[in-house]
Order: sequence, then structure tokens, then C-alpha cells
Amino acid sequence: MKKLLILSMSLLILTGCSKDFLDTQPESTINDEQLATSAEANSAIINGIYSALRSFGLSIAGSHEDYGHKSILAATDMMSNDMLMTKSSWYGSFYNYLGRTQTNSRSKLAWSIYYPQIKTANIVLTAIPAKTDNAKLNAARGQALALRGYFYFMLARMYGPTYIGNESKLSVPLYTEVSYVGKPRATVAEVYTVIQADLEESVELLEGFVRKNKDGLDQSVAQAFLADVYLEMGKYPQAADFAHKARQNYTLLTKVDWNTGFYDITTGNETMWGSTITSAQSSFVASFFGHFDNTNDSGYAGGLGVYKNIDKNLYESISNTDYRKAAFVSPSTGNATYPSLPAYANTKFRDPTIDSGDYIYMRSAALYYIEAEALARSGNEGTAKQVLYDITITRDPSYVLSTKTGAALINEIILQKRIELWGEGYAWFDMKRLHVGLTRDYPGTNHPTFGKLNIPATDNRFIFQVPQAEVDANPLIVQSPL
Repeated sequence: MKKLLILSMSLLILTGCSKDFLDTQPESTINDEQLATSAEANSAIINGIYSALRSFGLSIAGSHEDYGHKSILAATDMMSNDMLMTKSSWYGSFYNYLGRTQTNSRSKLAWSIYYPQIKTANIVLTAIPAKTDNAKLNAARGQALALRGYFYFMLARMYGPTYIGNESKLSVPLYTEVSYVGKPRATVAEVYTVIQADLEESVELLEGFVRKNKDGLDQSVAQAFLADVYLEMGKYPQAADFAHKARQNYTLLTKVDWNTGFYDITTGNETMWGSTITSAQSSFVASFFGHFDNTNDSGYAGGLGVYKNIDKNLYESISNTDYRKAAFVSPSTGNATYPSLPAYANTKFRDPTIDSGDYIYMRSAALYYIEAEALARSGNEGTAKQVLYDITITRDPSYVLSTKTGAALINEIILQKRIELWGEGYAWFDMKRLHVGLTRDYPGTNHPTFGKLNIPATDNRFIFQVPQAEVDANPLIVQSPL
């Protein structure tokens, strides 16, 4: 037990410090042979990854934008058409697209969060044989594969182009074993081959595994990752199939639960994966709610008026009978509960605990839109319309089954997805995948001057440059255009 404790502590240090990415040997009191047969030790390593994903300051020292995986989902949403900030403050470099350049510290936010965790996942994957009769070891390997595949998926979508039509272009370096030598950027096809293989194996290995709570992964989450990857790759029948499978044991939020603030992963049965935050773990203002809860006067958003608001065009596209519209301040009637908030300010994200709001990474609601889009693109428009109806009617009692076809149907699916998942890390990635440009400077726009940008979908600015520190340390890196 003492050895396991020491191992856990050393691995938390390993997963928690990006500067350790090239450390030659993690200190441990357990050797490789023992690690290969110890489900407890491997579980401790996996738990270290989960902890790192909600930790503050592991990527950019002192940055209040750096609080783990949730911070990256928020940062990319700030780069979309759908969200704005009323003052230039934290997240301003993402909002105005300067954070993607190699010399800007923000360019390493995702790089320095995911690559150390990939290294840690590789420790597990190197230790545990691909085929074993030990169910607990299989579960650990399955989680490590799911995490590695998902981390590479996030990196590939940020630092490389979209998949379809760009298979031979440069993506990100691939490390599938513990390595201390920098590698060149692999092609998009090479990276997605690893992503797909990791996730497909993880789905098999996690069959029958029951997680302790939603802070960890299970088969349904791995299936959801895979559905999103298949959608990106244009494998639409597979995307629809896995999205459908992944959502089966979840139920959609009620109107009451949808409006509670998205701060508790145990609310309802829609959250698939997230992170429980306690007061002891809180990083206070350097947190998602510190930046995105407009109702909290102790945070940047509510306290300093750095409000995070919905784009006017998107707001106006929401039906007046859709209760999700009430998650944003009406420009005509305001908000009686929060009268000081400006028009279009979000009240979707609220943490009444002030310092211990949970992070929700994924909801099963997302899978309805993945399934519907994939079905529509597969030629099964009738079922696509029904899937879209099944979720939309729970949000808007006046919604009727769509009669649209072709591109119009897909556009309706994407619009509903943007409304449902506003602020949850999908908008910018879908813009890239669907080749939608940035359009914030339009007549009547509510975007402020410093974010009033129009950028064509083919622009280089939709790809993050490799961070300067990696360029300096790895002579094999070929940089993306500015």
C-alpha cells in the first residue's frame, strides 16, 4: 500500500508538470514487470490523468485561462461565431485569434495539457499487454486508449487541418510509446489512423466495465468519442451507429434541470463525463465559472463585467417557445432575476456554490446531433428528422418534425446543435469541419470592436501554430503558416 501511494504521488507530479514531458525516467518504487500485472497501480496512473484534466496552471504558469480540459473547450468556443466577450480580458487572445500564433503563450495551452497526459497514458499502454484475461487490466488499458485517442483528436483539430481532403497534410507529432526524442509532425491520415485504432480497441476493452462515477470514462464515453471521430472523417454510417449506442443509457434533462446552471455532474442523467470539483480543489477565479458565470460578482464575468454573451444572430434564431432562449438576457425585456446584466448575456452557466461548480465535459445531448447529421449525410433523412425531433421537442414544445431535405436539413441540425451546446466546446470545431468562416462584423452585430472579425473558412488562422517552445526544442518541427 505504501508503494502504491508513492507511485501515485510520483505520477501526479509526472502528469501535472508539462516541463517533465522529456524527463528520462519517472521515479517509482514499482518496476515495469510489476506494473504490467498491477491493476491498482495502473488505476492510480489513470486517476492522475483525470486529476490533471481539472487542474490549474499545468500549461501556462500564472494564467487564469489554464484550468485544464474545460479551459480548452471554452477557449475554442471563444473563437467561434457564437460567443462574445464585452471587455478585452482573459480569453481576449482567443477571441481575436492572436492566441493561435507560435509566440503567443496561449498557443501552448492545449499542447502542454494533452501531450504530458499522452505520455502518461503511454506508460499504461506500454505496461499492460494488448491481450490479457484480467478484466481490471483491460479496463485500465481501455481507459488509457480512449484518453490517448481523444487527446490526439483534440490536438489534431486544433493544430492541423480538417480530415476530409487534407489527409496528406501535416497534423501533430505522434508518440505511441514513452519517448524522449522529439518527432516530426505526422500527416493527418497517420494521426487519425492512431485515433481510430485507439478508440475502437478501447470500446472493446471497456465492455462490461462499470466506473465509480462520471469523473472517469466507460464504454459509452469511448463510443461517443468514436462517433465524433467518425463524423470528422466522413464515416457517416459508423458515426450514426456509435452515437446511437453511446446515448442509450442516458436520459435528456428536463426543463427544470436544464436551467439549474450546468454546475453539477449528478443533475439528471444526461452528463456522460465531467469532473467533480470541491472547495478544496477550487482555483476560484481561475476557473470556468470564474470566466463564464455572468451572475457571480466574485468572478471576472460578473464581478468585472467581462460578460460572456451569445451572438445576436444566433439568439434571434432561437424560437420564442424554446426554453433555452431564456438562458440569455432578452434585449427587449431584460432579466428580472439579474437586472444588471446586459442584453444577450448568458445565464446558462451559474455556480451557486461560488467555488465548487463541477466541470461538465460531455452531455449525451450532443450525440443526438451527431447521429442526426450522420444519418442525413448517409441518405437516411427520415430517421435523421426523427432523432432531431426527439431532442428538440423536449426543449421547444412547439417544435414540429422537420420537412427539410438535403443541405437545409443539415443546416437545421447544426443550428439546433449550436443552440443546445452553446459554450460547451463544439462550435469552433464544427465551423472548421463544415468550412464555415468567421462572420462577426455584420449589420447590427453585438460583437465589440476588438472581436469584430470576418475570416474566410480557408484562412490559416483556423489552424493553431506549433508553440514556440516546441519549435525551439524540436528541430524536426515544420511550422504551420501564420
